[in-house]
Amino acid sequence: MPGDINLTPGAIWRDSVAAMRPDFGTLFSLAAPFTLLVDMVTSLFGPAQPRTMAEFTPRTVFLLILLPGIIAAIAQLAVAHRIALPAAAPRRALATGFIALPAYAAALLLSALPTGFGIICFVIPGLYITARLFVLVPVAACEQLGPIALLRRSWALTAGQGWAILWFIVLGLLFILGASLLAAGVGAARATVLMLVGAKAIAGFVAALVPAMLATGFSIAAAATQTIIYLKLRP
Repeated sequence: MPGDINLTPGAIWRDSVAAMRPDFGTLFSLAAPFTLLVDMVTSLFGPAQPRTMAEFTPRTVFLLILLPGIIAAIAQLAVAHRIALPAAAPRRALATGFIALPAYAAALLLSALPTGFGIICFVIPGLYITARLFVLVPVAACEQLGPIALLRRSWALTAGQGWAILWFIVLGLLFILGASLLAAGVGAARATVLMLVGAKAIAGFVAALVPAMLATGFSIAAAATQTIIYLKLRP
């Protein structure tokens, strides 16, 4: 890879914001039905969040983690396609999300075992594998390869840049953690105020809406940063 590729966290975030800002309304409209709406339905009508390991039943894992994750992947693929090809129509980006989903999901499944084993047993190797596969979403959205070819392409593109991407991921996770805690606190505070004034139904809606809005923003930002890195590394 060329030595002058700027993958510092500041450069990645600056270029990602520049890509999102002029088209954020379209990006939000692509992502919201698959992230915000799904999160709201899950929070309001789905099973309660597990509090103990015994409550992590197959049904709970499927309804709260797997199914929302698969649906959210459509949004990320569509957003990545839109950012990489801004001249393309939104409906083409959305169609690409559905078309690329099977291969992308299969690639994630193939990479889940080594990534999970690396994180559980050694942490850093697992995170490094995650960094090397960080551009999987835009590769799937823009090149539409088979599952194994997607993994090989992502691994090849990030050769020599794994540690730089890993540093960005760590900083991003810390930011997301802090923002999520803040949003949860804000949502809970507003819900408490509404409950005190007798608006219990509205309180539940607000308590679900704030985290869902934040999750949608994170989903768009994640797809944007992955796509910007992909565009920087792509020959």
